[in-house]
Amino acid sequence: MLRSFASTLLLVGCATTPAAASLMADLRALDRQEGYAELLARLKDVAPSQRDADWEALAAKANVMALDRLEIDDARSGEAALTVMAEQPVAFPSLRRSSDWLQKRTEVGLKAFRWTFGNHRHSAGDEPWVPRLLKFAAADPQTRGLAQRLAKELVLERLVSSSAWPLYELAFEREGDAVCADPKLVEVVLDAIDSEAWLDEMSALVTKRCAAQLKAPVAERLKKNESKSFRRGACKVLAGQADVADALKVCSP
Repeated sequence: MLRSFASTLLLVGCATTPAAASLMADLRALDRQEGYAELLARLKDVAPSQRDADWEALAAKANVMALDRLEIDDARSGEAALTVMAEQPVAFPSLRRSSDWLQKRTEVGLKAFRWTFGNHRHSAGDEPWVPRLLKFAAADPQTRGLAQRLAKELVLERLVSSSAWPLYELAFEREGDAVCADPKLVEVVLDAIDSEAWLDEMSALVTKRCAAQLKAPVAERLKKNESKSFRRGACKVLAGQADVADALKVCSP
């Protein structure tokens, strides 16, 4: 499928351009006939000055169908699908505004990334898979909850919980304080503190932005005093918080 799509991209700029009205009639006919491969190949026969909302809708549909027909059943086909999705908006920039295409991109992306997980090393401090997920989410500012979905459906099922923090950080930028209500956030924050990672960010989150949801769980775990690394991290995160003074007693030298 990747080779076929790449070949299509080479063909779309080489065709002769007839009258725009006749071309659009042909494109609509191909849509009715479900001739999406030919439709995709002929879209750029229409001159840029003639590409209106109808043309953009046909472009979106043809590219959605191209994604729908991808077979993703191993790591190689997963990587190929991700390459196709990266190439499509380069060839057709209007796709970045298409909710239908972005929705299909999300669906196919989730499937593809499940397969590509095994293509990477997953050792501490060397985790290329999560940055790829982050880049994928960052490229789509329209689809609500995308970063959280990638975090919950992919990262949290495969890696330590704190690995999902970069995606949650993007979710906060996109969705605002509504992310505080995500129950999985507690798991991510507790593991980040235990890993002594992003402690400045965790402090602001636990004591200010999401205090109602996070401060109590952090304090309760600190009281148990089961992990030296968590104690070190939590004592920094909760420092100076009078309402959890009982928990902070374990921080005394």
